[in-house]
Amino acid sequence: LYYYTSYFSTRPDDFEIETMIKGYDAIKARIIELTNKGYDVTNKETAVLECLKMALEATARGFSFAPIDLNESGAIYFKVKDEHSIYPPFRSIEGLGDTVAQNIVDEREKQPFLSIEDVQKRAKVSSTLIDKMRTMGIFDGMDESSQLSLF
Repeated sequence: LYYYTSYFSTRPDDFEIETMIKGYDAIKARIIELTNKGYDVTNKETAVLECLKMALEATARGFSFAPIDLNESGAIYFKVKDEHSIYPPFRSIEGLGDTVAQNIVDEREKQPFLSIEDVQKRAKVSSTLIDKMRTMGIFDGMDESSQLSLF
């Protein structure tokens, strides 16, 4: 488990975290899809393919990739969740850079986030990334705004 955590932490841009979180079958299907492209595969997809092969190996051995957790995931590095799963870092979200990833972690350590709006303002996350994080389920159960409704 620690080997895979270390391996994926050294691959800053070469993974499709949403596919990896879905597990063995999704990873295998994506590998087949990329392999079937033949010579039409891009350099980025070639790099992703290598990482997906390692993710497939990890899932075949019984390990899994937990969904990114607003309160537990690291900024830059993958982190062991328990004896069978790994937390991906915020940086693994496509388009989210190291600075914003670190902002999220720094701000949550100062004080828990109250709402999605709070995350966006304090961690300086763009609306596009907030939408992507929302679709990934990172904000499940969290209020949109910090405003209280009296009625």
